[in-house]
Amino acid sequence: MDFENTQEQDRQTMTRVCHCLTRDSCNIGDQTWWRIMISQGTPIVADVADEYADVIFLWRESPSHADAADIQDVYIDINGVTDHHSFAMAKLTRIADTDVWFYVASIPRTWRGGYAFIPVTSEDVQPNYVGHDNEKREQHRQWLRRVFPLSCHDQLNANGLNHCGWGRDKTPLHMPDAPPQPQWQSFDQRCGQSIVKSTFAIDWHSEILNASRRVWLYSTASAEQVLPVVFILDGRFWSESLPIYDALSCATEDGVLPEAVYVLIDEIDGCQRSEDLSCNATFWLAIIQELFPLVSGYFTLSADPQRTVVVGQSLGGLAAMFAALNWPERFGSVVCQSGSFWWPDFSIVKPPGDYVPPESPHLLSDMSRQVHDGLGRHACLNIFMEVGSGEDIMVDLSQDMYHQLAAQQHNIQYRVFDGGHERLCWRGGIIDGLSYIFSL
Repeated sequence: MDFENTQEQDRQTMTRVCHCLTRDSCNIGDQTWWRIMISQGTPIVADVADEYADVIFLWRESPSHADAADIQDVYIDINGVTDHHSFAMAKLTRIADTDVWFYVASIPRTWRGGYAFIPVTSEDVQPNYVGHDNEKREQHRQWLRRVFPLSCHDQLNANGLNHCGWGRDKTPLHMPDAPPQPQWQSFDQRCGQSIVKSTFAIDWHSEILNASRRVWLYSTASAEQVLPVVFILDGRFWSESLPIYDALSCATEDGVLPEAVYVLIDEIDGCQRSEDLSCNATFWLAIIQELFPLVSGYFTLSADPQRTVVVGQSLGGLAAMFAALNWPERFGSVVCQSGSFWWPDFSIVKPPGDYVPPESPHLLSDMSRQVHDGLGRHACLNIFMEVGSGEDIMVDLSQDMYHQLAAQQHNIQYRVFDGGHERLCWRGGIIDGLSYIFSL
C-alpha cells in the first residue's frame, strides 16, 4: 500500500510539474522551450502559498557535457533544505523522452541559501548500504567524499556567482522575501567579480605559534585617523572565495558602517583551523601580542576594546566568543554567527534525520556552563549573534548561549535567519552585525 501511495504521489508531482513547465507553442524540452526557460531563469518559483513556495530546479542533460549520455542520476544538495546525510539523498527526476531533469522543494519565502547539482554515472550512484548503522554511516561518508567533487553550479541560473570561488560549484537562491543584502548587490550583479581589493597583504610570522600565515588588511578610511579594527576569522575565504571588500566599501559609503580597518586572518587549512579556533588561548595571545603591533605599523588603531571587533562563523563563531569572554579588555565586541558551541563534544551534533530537541534548553555546552558560572560577568560586551533556522541543535545551543549572556546584561542582539549553515546568509549578517555593534 505504501508503494502504491508513493507511485501515486510521484504521478501527481509529475503532472503538477509538467503543468508548471508547460509553455505555449512548444513541447517541454524542445529548443524553443529551453530558450524560454533560460530567458525566464531557473529555478522556477511556483505555487506560492502562505509562508512557503514550491521551487522547481531544472538540470539539462547537455550533449556537450562529458559523459552526458552516461549520466545515471543527478543529486541535489540544497543547504538547509535537503539532507546530504540521508541514505536516500535527494535527486532529480528525468522527464521521459526529454533532456529535462527536475526537483521540487517546498521552501520558505524568506529563505536564502546555496545549492549544487551532482550528476553521476552508474559507477557513482548512491549504493545500498549494508551492516549496522555505524557501518552504513561510514559507507555513506566515503560515498560523499567521492561524489562531492562532482558538484556543479546551475548553468541556467543567471544570478550565479561563478566569478568567485564559492560560486564555482554552488548557486545562490534568494527567495522572494529573504532579508535584503543591499551592500552585496553590485557584487552579485557582477556574478561574483570583486572590484575592491585588500589594501595590504602581509605575511605574519608568529614566534608564539611558530608558524607563518597570510593576513589581509583593508582600510575604508579616506584619511589618516584613529580607526576601529575588525578581526575577521577564516580570512582567506572572505578575501578570495567570497570576497567581502566590495560589501564593506559599499556599507561604508552608505553610512551603514564607520571607516575602519579590517584584518582578515588566513585559516590555512582544515587542520590548522581546528587547532586555532577550538578555544585556543595561545592563538589569541599571539594576536594580542604580535598581530596587533604588526597591524599598528600600518594604521593607527583605536585602543578602545568596544571598537575592537572579532567576527567568526561556525568554529570561528565559537572562537570569537571565546576571545571576547576571556580578553574583554582587548576584544570588547563580537559578531558570532552559527557558533559551534557544541565544542568540544561533537557527538551532540546529529544529522537532520537523527535530530531530537534537548530535554532541557539550558546549559547545553561547555561554554554555556562557563558563562553561567561567571565567565564574562564583569565585562560589558557588545554582541551580535545569529543562527540558521535549519541548523537543528545549533539553534538550541545558540539560544542557550544567548540566554546566559543576556542574564549578564551585555549589549546583545540575537536573531534566527531562515537558512542553514550557510556563508551566503552569514555574509549579510556580517554587515548587519557590525552595523549593530558600531551603532552602540
